[in-house]
Amino acid sequence: MRSRPWVILLWVLGILFPMAVLGRAWPAWGRIFDALFAPAWMHLVMHALLYAVLGFLLAQWRRPDSPHRAALLVALAFLVGVCQEAIQLVGAGIWPGWGPEILDLAVDLSGTGLGLLLARLLTRGGPAREGH
Repeated sequence: MRSRPWVILLWVLGILFPMAVLGRAWPAWGRIFDALFAPAWMHLVMHALLYAVLGFLLAQWRRPDSPHRAALLVALAFLVGVCQEAIQLVGAGIWPGWGPEILDLAVDLSGTGLGLLLARLLTRGGPAREGH
């Protein structure tokens, strides 16, 4: 199973879309968004989930069969994370606090790693079958 580049692009655009800004423009959505994502744990879970899917899609697009290729996929996901944080900061009209942004990026990278690992386990049948 290979991911198509347009699927990855759509996923990245979804990650980058400033949902909080939309919430300010559309108050009904803003109330739903705030109710769902205001708890810190939910914010972290959603970052991890978004980037786990991104890591999985990237691994299906370009198999991370070497440390170099895996590092390139992680770097792509990191670039998306930096762009997402920048868009959030501009949309909120605030200067980075660094602590929250670095935490988000760390969670993004952890989610990406989880997605890459899941893709490897599903495409190779798990670690026990690698020698066969």
